[in-house]
Amino acid sequence: MNSRSNHPVLVSMTGLIGVLGVAWFCDGLLRSINNYVMQTFTPTYVILWLYALVALLLAGLWLLLAWSVLIRLPGNTWVFLVYLLFGLLIVIYPALIFTPALCCRLPYISVLQIAPTMYLYSSGGCLAIIGLAGLVMQGKRRKQD
Repeated sequence: MNSRSNHPVLVSMTGLIGVLGVAWFCDGLLRSINNYVMQTFTPTYVILWLYALVALLLAGLWLLLAWSVLIRLPGNTWVFLVYLLFGLLIVIYPALIFTPALCCRLPYISVLQIAPTMYLYSSGGCLAIIGLAGLVMQGKRRKQD
C-alpha cells in the first residue's frame, strides 16, 4: 500500500529526469553534428530538419509532462516545488556563472555548459512553469475546500 501511494511521485520524478535527459542528449547530438559539418565543410540539409524534429519532439514531451503532472496525477506540493526549484536552477545557471561572488566560493559551478540557446535551458524553463502552475492550482484547490 505504501508503494502505491508513492506511484504518482515516482512517475513525476521519472518524467522530470527523462525530459532533462532527452534535452541534454539532443543538445549533445546537435553539437556533434555541427562540429562534423564545420570540419568537413559539407553543407547539409539534414541538420535543418534535425533542429525542427528535435523541437517538435521536446514540445510534445513538455506537453505530455505538463498534462501528466498537472491534470492526470494527483497534485503533490513537494513535486511542484522540486519542479520549480530544478527549473529555476537551470534557468538561472548561466547568470550564476558570471556572478563573481559565487564563482569564487563555488569553484565547480561552471561544470555544466548551459546557454540560453540550448534545449536543456528551454526544458528548465518549462519545468519551472509546470512547478509554478502546479503550486497555483494547489493553492486554488485549498482555497475552494
